[in-house]
Amino acid sequence: MISLSKFTTILITHLLESGRYGTARAYRSALNRLVIYWGSDEISFADISPAMLKSYEQYLFHRGCKRNTVSLYMRMLRSICNQAANRGICNIQKGLFEEVFTHTDSSEKRAVSPSVIRKIREAKLPVGSMLDFSRNMFLLSFYLRGIPFVDLIHLRKKDINHGVLRYRRSKTGKLLTVGLEPCATEIFRKYASAVKKSPYLLPIIKGEGLEAYRQYQNALRGYNLYLHKLSAFLKLNVNLTSYVARHSWATAAYRQGIPVAIISESMGHSSEKITYTYLASFDNRTLCHANRKVIALVIDKILPTVISDKILNDKRTQLFPL
Repeated sequence: MISLSKFTTILITHLLESGRYGTARAYRSALNRLVIYWGSDEISFADISPAMLKSYEQYLFHRGCKRNTVSLYMRMLRSICNQAANRGICNIQKGLFEEVFTHTDSSEKRAVSPSVIRKIREAKLPVGSMLDFSRNMFLLSFYLRGIPFVDLIHLRKKDINHGVLRYRRSKTGKLLTVGLEPCATEIFRKYASAVKKSPYLLPIIKGEGLEAYRQYQNALRGYNLYLHKLSAFLKLNVNLTSYVARHSWATAAYRQGIPVAIISESMGHSSEKITYTYLASFDNRTLCHANRKVIALVIDKILPTVISDKILNDKRTQLFPL
């Protein structure tokens, strides 16, 4: 009987051959973590049990893995097991992954206010520096309805026609249409001379296939590094990452009263459920204000309360500790 490690290696090979480099990388990371935990690459599918998975989950948490990282490893492992079962390689017991975390923890995601975006936009940075470039990519992501970095850097010149950008989400394949505002066009024009001989709109991807994927990975690491430096330089006291622009756009739209269905469509989400995970971690204060408005319907005067965002977003906070 083929081992889990060997079967996963076969899947990774097929994924690489079909150009699905991101999924191949996720499978490889999940397998490497599991092998370290197990102490050997000789892992059989019969070894995967609810008790083993719970022990593995605790192992990951104790080593500092965030909940979304643990979820990724578990979901990749579940996918591997399901594919093996579909091929008749193993039998998967019902509810095998029910006791481990396989969802998205929205508390790890953060948005920044429009005032912070404005401060980033107006900052005086050395022209042509990596700080300046990262700032421009961050703003572009925000201006283009929270476009993910992977889709942003793969945009091609042919994707723009008569002031309209059309591109497919790399994650879902969904076609999105975005009207180009002058602020976005201005940034693209800054790099026009650097991409004269390139089909891309931005000077990042220069290869094809696996080489292009490696260039994306390197660019993403550099982007996040310089966003961290940008936050420190501007004394923002926030953790800027590639996804902050995306979450910030969604949150700003929501707070402007734009329906979740429209936000979901704008961001290319496959369902509104995904959009709600983006909004859940941001809106405790809005919910607090809404609750006070409802209570005001039955109580003539409500004493003003001041509750910090830190307290609102801290799930450990208890008014009456047990």
